[in-house]
Amino acid sequence: MLRGSVSAIVVLNFLMADEEPVDPKAYLEELCKPKCVKPLIEYRGCEKRIEGDETGHKHCTGQYFDYWSCVDKCVAKKLFEKLK
Repeated sequence: MLRGSVSAIVVLNFLMADEEPVDPKAYLEELCKPKCVKPLIEYRGCEKRIEGDETGHKHCTGQYFDYWSCVDKCVAKKLFEKLK
């Protein structure tokens, strides 16, 4: 499924040759986000837990980076296999 989507990006970039190039990373991120549901749930749960913290000492940085690390790993597999 994703392989055809990446090919569609290449075709779209070819058709838009006269315009600014389109970065496929944002598109691939959207395709990869559903594969990273567990880290996203953990991040949102953390946000709810610290919602009322007025001290500013509590944070969800670890969960945030875990989520985006998952997305980035998924994107990297698809993005870099298409580069020449």
